[in-house]
Amino acid sequence: MSSEKTDKEYCKCSEANCYCDKAQYNEAEDWERAQLLTHLDKCPKCKDYSERNKKLTELCNKAKLTSLQEEERLELKRLLQENLEK
Repeated sequence: MSSEKTDKEYCKCSEANCYCDKAQYNEAEDWERAQLLTHLDKCPKCKDYSERNKKLTELCNKAKLTSLQEEERLELKRLLQENLEK
């Protein structure tokens, strides 16, 4: 994703990848989505990135990942510190 096009209708690959990431989490603005779609029509590397990104998001959703509660995180930190001191 190294295209450095400057055409206003065609964003750079680095921008397209950012818009792709934002779109995956419903954080992209309408104009970002439009630029992304235009870019993906013309750039096979970014289209591949977008497809892999979708698969990764689907896998993460299927895994039902959760984060630790604050008290669990603090307890884990305490246990790690305790074991490091031994």
